[in-house]
Amino acid sequence: MKVVVLGGYDRMASKVRELSKKYGVDIKFINQETQQNIDSALCKADLVLVFTRLVGHNMVSLAKKYAKDRCVFCNRCGSCALEEELKKWLS
Repeated sequence: MKVVVLGGYDRMASKVRELSKKYGVDIKFINQETQQNIDSALCKADLVLVFTRLVGHNMVSLAKKYAKDRCVFCNRCGSCALEEELKKWLS
């Protein structure tokens, strides 16, 4: 399963790698609009998790455009919110 996380703090990157290994999921963490290949990552994703408090409007538009039915908007942010959403989708 491929998951794209849009938004978040830089310090979350290590926790995202831990969760990726723990659940056997390929997670791409994108927290800045300047990162390359956002479009292709969103197209290939099985799930797109958007932290609404920590993401720009342009990235939200891209998520809606490329992953309409696979997009989850989360008002909370952080690794705990990410883990809870992963548990929901993996069960």
